[in-house]
Amino acid sequence: GSWLFGNAKVYASDAPPVDLLLLTAFQYCHTFIAPEACDWPESTATHIATMSALVLGGTGAVGRSLVQQLLTSDQWNKVTTIGRREVPVPADQPGASKLQQVTVKMDNLQQEGGPHFNGVDAVFCALGTTRADAGSAAAFKKVDYEYVASSASLAKSAGVQYFGLVTAQGANANIPANDMGLFHALLYSRTKGQAEENVKSQGFARTAIFRPGMLDRGDKARTLLEKVALSILSSIPVADVARAMVADAAAFRTGKVSGLGVFEMKDLRRAAAAAAAGS
Repeated sequence: GSWLFGNAKVYASDAPPVDLLLLTAFQYCHTFIAPEACDWPESTATHIATMSALVLGGTGAVGRSLVQQLLTSDQWNKVTTIGRREVPVPADQPGASKLQQVTVKMDNLQQEGGPHFNGVDAVFCALGTTRADAGSAAAFKKVDYEYVASSASLAKSAGVQYFGLVTAQGANANIPANDMGLFHALLYSRTKGQAEENVKSQGFARTAIFRPGMLDRGDKARTLLEKVALSILSSIPVADVARAMVADAAAFRTGKVSGLGVFEMKDLRRAAAAAAAGS
């Protein structure tokens, strides 16, 4: 089929989303023909461009910033969080009415959270814990690998096109590791790498992997050691990681990126700076 906007004829295609075709036609008409020839209100085009997001791991540092940025952006008309507890949201948070919070037992994610993946444009996964918080190597791997894998499987089954995953600098599925506490750094890197490989194997139209190094959580830094490390080592603000994630999903929606994208520290900084400059 095709649409006629003024003198511009736009043909449908199975490749890009129909709403993207319509928005492109609208923009073409207004730019190259004449605004008066386009009887489609601009507000309608803006509405069509909006997206829905689902966030897992929204209570963590990156996840919380991600949720806040999605709510603030007028590109997203619905934001759903899924997790063991709700994401704390400031009372004056812009866009708070767009937020739906779903609490589940993560071991029952498929049964309790599965239906919420339907109709979602982008899934962002920022799940992660520490061995100390989890209590054991097995519990750590359950969160950082098994829950991530379950999330990716549910997203794929629901027909989600975009999956963004936060892992870590140095993630490597092939690094030798064991469950001994002394070697946890190796287990951490391998588990993050295994999570990446699982998500990549799902074959999303766009898989974006974000590998931050040390995170600057601002006033939420937990310990004196963390604060000292931030003053010495290279780090990245959690808001910049979230900003890069939101920007990449929007770029996929408009057809600028597809396939696999891996963001190392330098890429995260560059993407965050570009997104901030364009906002």
